[in-house]
Amino acid sequence: MGFISCAVLGQTPAARPKIGLALSGGGARGAAHLGVLKVLEELRVPVDCIAGTSMGSVIGGSFAAGTTPKELEQFIARTDWNAVFSDRPPRGEIAPRLKHDDYKSLFGPELGVRGLTILTGKGFVSGVSIESAIRGLTQQSAGVEDFSKLPVPFRAVATDIETGAAVVLERGSLARAIRASMAIPGAMRPVEIDGRLLVDGASANNLPIDVVRKLCGEVIIAVDIGTPPRERKDINSGFAILGQLANLRGKEAIDRQIASLGPRDVLILPQLGGVSVSSFDRMQEAIASGEAAARSQADVLRRYSLPEPQYAALREQQVRARNNSLGRIDQIRFEGLARTNAAVLARVIETQPGDEVTEESLAQDLRRIYGRGDFESVDYRIEQGPAGRALVILVEEKETGPNYLRFGMSLATEQKGDSYFNVLASYRATWLTQYGTEWKLETQFGQSSYVFTELYQPLTRYGYFFVAPYFFDGQSYRGVFSGDDRIAEYWVREARSGLDVGTNFGQWGELRVGPAWRHVKANVQTGSAALPEVDTNASGLRFHLFGDRLDQPWFARHGERLVLSGFRSSSTMGADQQYSRGELSFMHAESFGKHIFQASVYGGTDFGTSLPAYDSFLLGGPFRLSGYAINQFSGQEAAFASLRYLQQIARIIDYGAYAGVSLEGGRVNQLYDGRASTGNLWSASAFIGAQSLVGPAWLGVGFGSGGNRTLYLLIGVI
Repeated sequence: MGFISCAVLGQTPAARPKIGLALSGGGARGAAHLGVLKVLEELRVPVDCIAGTSMGSVIGGSFAAGTTPKELEQFIARTDWNAVFSDRPPRGEIAPRLKHDDYKSLFGPELGVRGLTILTGKGFVSGVSIESAIRGLTQQSAGVEDFSKLPVPFRAVATDIETGAAVVLERGSLARAIRASMAIPGAMRPVEIDGRLLVDGASANNLPIDVVRKLCGEVIIAVDIGTPPRERKDINSGFAILGQLANLRGKEAIDRQIASLGPRDVLILPQLGGVSVSSFDRMQEAIASGEAAARSQADVLRRYSLPEPQYAALREQQVRARNNSLGRIDQIRFEGLARTNAAVLARVIETQPGDEVTEESLAQDLRRIYGRGDFESVDYRIEQGPAGRALVILVEEKETGPNYLRFGMSLATEQKGDSYFNVLASYRATWLTQYGTEWKLETQFGQSSYVFTELYQPLTRYGYFFVAPYFFDGQSYRGVFSGDDRIAEYWVREARSGLDVGTNFGQWGELRVGPAWRHVKANVQTGSAALPEVDTNASGLRFHLFGDRLDQPWFARHGERLVLSGFRSSSTMGADQQYSRGELSFMHAESFGKHIFQASVYGGTDFGTSLPAYDSFLLGGPFRLSGYAINQFSGQEAAFASLRYLQQIARIIDYGAYAGVSLEGGRVNQLYDGRASTGNLWSASAFIGAQSLVGPAWLGVGFGSGGNRTLYLLIGVI
């Protein structure tokens, strides 16, 4: 009876053929592979080895590492793919010095500077977040370096960008190999392995049937989810032509692979319709298409089904339970450092010798290191040595570093006042010493023009304390109002130098205290002489506390930001007038699905002293009493609060579009137009906004008391 049962099912256990799975690349379409795996599991079809390209290597490598189809499906359902394909770590893990730049009108990535040469990266996305996600999927086999010794033997296919040859990856870091296999040229940074610069394998071998056959496959199950060639009516641009050429080249290679299939092999072609390589929001559809395509060949696949006990025993060997703990580590060291100080990185991470570590805790540490902005990639390995188990953190310093250049612009125009336009350039030289010394130079031209330079010098190897001498020279123009009427233009020129002494509070923020030597000139350029002409020494002492845990600077979904500053002019430093100035700004954000709520408060006071006009508090303009002109209200005391609601209407990786409304209230006391107070002012705004390639942008309409209304457009920061 046993012989008859095995004969009906196909082959005897001893004689059954080895079955290999070949999975092609295709971006989000690759979720169809998971649908195929689910059906193979239902039909009890064994998988003895796998080779995959691009997204095929993600699904195939995860399965080979011991992850079940159910776990893979749960991962796809809960993953924010926009975040995975974003280069930025969670903003809470970014160094405070870099967070400051988020509130300037800078856009785009930093460009490297070497001599007179400007350097760009090898891809828009470095892949740090992608590799972290892959490590999470394959963590149960993290210690396996020979891919033939995985629960299911595996190969990942990449392309050598120098020669164009296919590269079959069979050992090393599994996560890094998969990451190399899916590194889309130009979009993601290539991965260097064994001296070769590797990118997505699709251009060299997108359906690696030959690799599977060599690995173990006596019978091949090939799943092709590649993008079909465009029809003539869809070839309507230069980009479409380039895409078509790439598809045709890939199709020729796939056709050659498919032609090698024999009568016992199975080809599965999921019908994915409108699911494109970037349709990560439609991956559930792709899974269903993969299931349907596999079930359409169920009769053929059943030839290779195993009896239930035999299949269960096989899967018990192949599936590895997830163990969150990676064990206790005895020491930590860093590899790949040339200019960076290991002591600074040791302070950034939370893991310490003697700790029990997990993939999640290490991922957070790696994000903190990457958040410093010094590295192309950050990875780890755990190795056993004479001194115990060592956590080795592998970093790759930026090829474009250590000197960086960024550009920016800002534009503000509103119906009730003038237009404002500025262009900005920022140069940053890092790691001038092993302590992490930085030098920054910024210059801006336009409505507000300035030159600013600062030398940031940590006082210890760990960077707890620092000193920062700086110099600023700039001028700005703003309107002077009497009621709703703009009656003059006020020009302010300031030269300021100072020496800040400060401390960092981890990734949360920093505190600075120090003297500031100021010389201010101000006068009315046009219109009524409503404000006094000054030429004065305004030196004194200042402090500045900055803390920021917002997930985004302008369209925050959660977190908070606190800015508290104070200044006291001092006659002992030569000031012509003694006064005090204090300012507080706080914002908190919460979200519920696509619904975002942001609450803000702001206040400024002169502590009962007489605040000069050039240091006055300003309200008015978009999101600062939106129904009024920009900086319409100027006085010695100010208070403001707002509640903003946003709903996300679109998102592409880091870039999102939003629609929203805001409710605002504020008042200004001791105005320079002679009024004691504006009284309570109310305003509202309706707007659309976006985080774009040129920074934050808003288009909206503001409503104020007494029928005030204004239309505004903002790009960047004013």
